[in-house]
Amino acid sequence: MEEQQAGLWFRSHTRFGPLFHAHLYAGQENSGKLVTLVKQQGRQAAVDAGAELLLVDGPPGIGCPVIAASAGADMALHVVEPTVSGAHDLERILGTTDHFGVPSLVAINKADLNPIRSEGIMAFCAQQGVEVVGQVPYDPIVTSAMVQGLPVTEYADGSLTDELRGIWSRISERLLGGR
Repeated sequence: MEEQQAGLWFRSHTRFGPLFHAHLYAGQENSGKLVTLVKQQGRQAAVDAGAELLLVDGPPGIGCPVIAASAGADMALHVVEPTVSGAHDLERILGTTDHFGVPSLVAINKADLNPIRSEGIMAFCAQQGVEVVGQVPYDPIVTSAMVQGLPVTEYADGSLTDELRGIWSRISERLLGGR
């Protein structure tokens, strides 16, 4: 048997700090291992820099890469859209993070597109004891910001930016105690 390369990991430099990311080759099945490797590299860089936080953007679903992304996390933020599949996927991922002892928060994206479904998600979260830290409204400004290569919070002020900043404030309060 010959060892095969399943993908590559990278360290990029951004104006916000280092970014660790990877490319999994098509048809490869070692995505969990690749996520673990990327997280290890990021964690080491965070320790070396004395950083308070390491943010991991995990994939959707509940498979191996999701488990690898959430392993050892202090908290998970689940971003859900108010659809039937979004609510179903939220239930599944909450089961996964609960199983691994990772506390969860929820943000509802495009919450105003289906207010009834958003209310249902909020009721489900309340039943599960999971805090909903925000309801992000739909806004085409997101696409404009992406085209310009800017975060929405730098691109435009308004209700969307206010909500995103409020969500971050609630998350950081839970993680860092307001620091």
